[in-house]
Amino acid sequence: MNMNFKFKKALLDGGLVFIGIFLALILENYFADIELNNKQNRLLEELIVDLDETISDIANDMQSYNEYVDLTTNVINVLNQEYSDSIISRASNEITLAESAEICANYAFVVPKKSTYESIKSLGIDLIEDDVLRTQISSFYELTLDRISTAESRVYDFTERECWPYIFQNFEWTSPLNLSNRDVRFGPDDYVMDWIDFVGLRAINYDELLTDQYFKSVLGQIFLRRSWTLVHYTRGHEEATQIKANILKYLDQGR
Repeated sequence: MNMNFKFKKALLDGGLVFIGIFLALILENYFADIELNNKQNRLLEELIVDLDETISDIANDMQSYNEYVDLTTNVINVLNQEYSDSIISRASNEITLAESAEICANYAFVVPKKSTYESIKSLGIDLIEDDVLRTQISSFYELTLDRISTAESRVYDFTERECWPYIFQNFEWTSPLNLSNRDVRFGPDDYVMDWIDFVGLRAINYDELLTDQYFKSVLGQIFLRRSWTLVHYTRGHEEATQIKANILKYLDQGR
């Protein structure tokens, strides 16, 4: 009888120990899940801040590229005129051509904030529980931004290798460089930066310039490269804006 009691007591004690350990593991996993979820939410909130700045950066560069594309279009229209018409409109055409250096100006580069995304990657991208949201974020930072950078590099390489050398060889400066300023935006913050307007150029030989096939080639190439970059800017801007909205919706659902 005494042995039977001790055996039952040992079973009960063992059972209680097992239940205690089991409950402790459940609680540990529960609090670990809460901590992981809180870490995910904090990083997603920080990612929104990064996206805000990246969105503004892309928007600034889209504005600049649109200005350059419009200017390039104006110069192309001058070259597309009949020679007799271009002679009649020479004065106005000279004004348009005087801004030709801006066709080669190339300062617009998207510099995305990636620190939060890199933190998420270091912890494991699976930290983001939502499969669709995780894929969208990964695709934007790993593919879309890389495409933007590649398109920008193609523009930069062409302006340095072909565009600027042509300007230096076929135009001369007739006025001082015009110092000015330009409004830029990073996230919620506005800044004014020192700027320079590339105006005051004059064709060394106006008649030759109008019929120079290489000049037309330069204009065509830079137009296409900037237009293609604008496509990537537009897509990147749309993606980043949508991801930000999806993150906000995801965080709101989790509250």
